[in-house]
Amino acid sequence: MSKVLVVDDNEDMLETLDHLFSFYGFQVVRASNGQEAIEVAEQELPDIIILDALMPVMDGFEACKILKETPRTRDIPIIFLSANYTEDEHRITGLELGADDYILKPFNAKELIAKVNGILKRKEILEKLREDNQNLLRQQQTFSDELQKIKQRASQLEKNHYVDVLTGLYNQHFFQKRFKEEFHRARRYKQELSLVLVDVDFFQKINDVFGEQTGDYVLIKIANVLLNNTRYSDIVFRLDSNLFAIILPNTDEMGAYYEAERIRTAIEQTQFFEESFFELKNLSTKRKQEYQKITVSIGIVSYTPEIQRIEDMLHYAQQALAQAKAQHRNITIRYSKMENP
Repeated sequence: MSKVLVVDDNEDMLETLDHLFSFYGFQVVRASNGQEAIEVAEQELPDIIILDALMPVMDGFEACKILKETPRTRDIPIIFLSANYTEDEHRITGLELGADDYILKPFNAKELIAKVNGILKRKEILEKLREDNQNLLRQQQTFSDELQKIKQRASQLEKNHYVDVLTGLYNQHFFQKRFKEEFHRARRYKQELSLVLVDVDFFQKINDVFGEQTGDYVLIKIANVLLNNTRYSDIVFRLDSNLFAIILPNTDEMGAYYEAERIRTAIEQTQFFEESFFELKNLSTKRKQEYQKITVSIGIVSYTPEIQRIEDMLHYAQQALAQAKAQHRNITIRYSKMENP
């Protein structure tokens, strides 16, 4: 049974919301102002919060800000339900503070329940994907002696320093360290080494249309696809926003190209959104078709003796990626095959 915290200074509205959510099988806890909402949320840890904007003691905006800044409550979804703050600027303020939706009173009860259920389902999927990604990453570590040694000698704090919080992949800090090690190893022992950069196409449009939380869901799911379509010897990173990197030790350019194409195809064939998601968002058929598939552009570079610096190799991969995005996207470009690098 999902638990909902309803927050409103109007006792009649609290009763209405209590009856509504109880009817639909929710466990309901209540608060009458923002300060009380923070205390109840930290104690009860509800699955979702329905928050009035204008209240005494502390208004909903300030309460939302504090809830999103507090580690114990920051991942709890929040829906504003307001009769007083009805302008676009108020809605924008609420969403910028981290709320998942902003609904005006009087509200449609079935629409409210549908939105709550949709947000809770999305939250459940995000949590499951995070867990899956972390499990897959742990499996990769067990098959890599070198990574296992790093794990054994690293403190828990150091380990967290290397992990991207959203996706569970390694972060940019660890990429810089690990890529440097692999680059020098390839030069010293004359070994193969390839670098793959993966960029999500039109990611900003996904954030603009669906919101940043949906964007986060897309990134987590792509991370999951990357982990499922790479080898145990490969190392996967999230570098920045929608940019991912894969280091492929002992892999030449053709091998990296085949792997990159497998990844690109797997992402293109992944169903990111259920039909019910589009219905909830009220999108037109044309807009639905735009987001039925999410694609990535990929740039590849492989080490050659002519590459003297690690910065050059990274720059060449970025050039290949830029050309992939400058063309029609959803393609893989190898730096060695570029006409005008």
